[in-house]
Amino acid sequence: MRQFLLFTLCLSLSAALSGCPDKRGDEPDDLSLGREHMLNRDFMEAEKSFERYLRVNTNGKYRWEAWNELVELALNVRHDRNAAIELLLAMRQEYETLLESGSVAADPAQTEQLRSHRRLILDRLAYQYEQSRHYEGALDLWGSLIKDPEAPPLQKAESLRNLARIYLRRLEFESSRDVLALCAEMEIPQSAKFECQYDLADLYMIMGDMDAGIRTLRGLLEQGNMDDDKRVLSIFMLADALEQQGNRESALGLFETIRFSYPNARVVETRIEYLKNSRKE
Repeated sequence: MRQFLLFTLCLSLSAALSGCPDKRGDEPDDLSLGREHMLNRDFMEAEKSFERYLRVNTNGKYRWEAWNELVELALNVRHDRNAAIELLLAMRQEYETLLESGSVAADPAQTEQLRSHRRLILDRLAYQYEQSRHYEGALDLWGSLIKDPEAPPLQKAESLRNLARIYLRRLEFESSRDVLALCAEMEIPQSAKFECQYDLADLYMIMGDMDAGIRTLRGLLEQGNMDDDKRVLSIFMLADALEQQGNRESALGLFETIRFSYPNARVVETRIEYLKNSRKE
């Protein structure tokens, strides 16, 4: 696999490079074969076809599809995360080289598509780094997306949440809090803002800052147009925080409001029973 990736890179970085044979065939054939093999679940042959397509069609229109199919095969069929990371690194090099070469500068739409593809590659690579516990690499990649002036706000917000998750895994609570607070202040759709605020409230609970957690959750619940499922989760977390603070009556009232809507009804029933019994003591 490593030799194939290096050879593919050699082919695709520049048509002017010497020492790279520039073979060209009937472009759709290998791609069509790969698609057919995927439908037939003949994954080994599919992988060979997509690899061959990339090798032969150095400027092919469907390279993005072929690359991504290979990544999916590495992850979900061969369960080889290292191979997927190598593929993503090769993809990153190819798309960065195309952008740096300026060969598509005359076509703004194509340039923007390449930039979008590059951002998706960085995001996927960062996730695989995180899964491999290569946290520094993941932080660096998601950090670069946040700093990218052309990255869509929603992608930046998701990258901030990803950074916060890694900081939390490393027990860097203040760093996690800071990036989530930044995310919560972004000009993004309310549904995305909720995710940042909910993560922030959850983090406050982990940090033991119940007052900040309760403030954040109450602010969330005052917002309109919140998805019902998200509202239920927020109410449960708020009730839990109030109970931990000793405000059992308020907690009981909140638990009762989600008695029939919380995903695990038995959990809420248990909390209600406990709080009612504690009244009698």
